[in-house]
Amino acid sequence: MAVVVALVGVGVAAAWEIPRAVRESNSAAAERALDERAVPVGGRTVTCAELFPEGCNYDLQFAFDRWGGQLDPFLASDLGPWGRGVAPAQATKLGLEACNTARIPGQTFLEYLDLAQAERPEASSAQLFPFWHEAQRVLCPAG
Repeated sequence: MAVVVALVGVGVAAAWEIPRAVRESNSAAAERALDERAVPVGGRTVTCAELFPEGCNYDLQFAFDRWGGQLDPFLASDLGPWGRGVAPAQATKLGLEACNTARIPGQTFLEYLDLAQAERPEASSAQLFPFWHEAQRVLCPAG
């Protein structure tokens, strides 16, 4: 009899806790949801999804929402001879990735270089350094 009472008690507790855990999980997901901010880039107002049709993952959307207002000044900054030939969307992505990398304690240009060269394997460290430098100076100076 005690075993039956214990099993019923466990069943009631589970029936009470599972819906609460699901509600909390949904609430945490809602807190992680990001705004679809629109910012001026190259004379038009765009969202992250419009600028990057291949999609905006959480990190890229976070960076776009946080630092997107500075994209025009960043794209107008001196990104070097190679950087001037990079399409604005790709230059934006390289800049936002620099900001995301720099905001993580202990991350340096070397970690950014690994990430950036995965996107642009033909780019040398000397070609990518202006993106890192100008991102710190113009796009996300306060981190």
